[in-house]
Amino acid sequence: MGARTKGRAAAATVAFAGVAAAGAVMAAPASADVSKLEIDNSALLGSLDQRYGASCGYGVIATVPEDSTENVVFRINGNQVGSIKPDGGKAVYPWFPFNPGQYTIKATQGAGDEGESIGPLNVGVGVYTGSSCIILY
Repeated sequence: MGARTKGRAAAATVAFAGVAAAGAVMAAPASADVSKLEIDNSALLGSLDQRYGASCGYGVIATVPEDSTENVVFRINGNQVGSIKPDGGKAVYPWFPFNPGQYTIKATQGAGDEGESIGPLNVGVGVYTGSSCIILY
């Protein structure tokens, strides 16, 4: 093989590698969507019609694909309150409603995601006991 042929073969290899790398970048997964939104309320005691208590803490859990790495944005009553990186397909936002009232929580991931929402949630007066929440009304 002559020097000219070797040079063309090397150039072709470099060109092919460049196209393959560009294809790999273009094939990278797009932002995923939030498929489920739930609240961990396992430490609740009290009234059934008021499921959440002011001054108590809850985990708002957004489910995304396992391999997703883009942050999940959480909004409460339309205001952004957090941006959490998912781990193992879950992003958890710590929610501490300070006042009784109604709340709507929404989670999105990426610009095109319409997200999932929960609400309106009724928050009553709560008493945190150190290990659970007693909802008075």
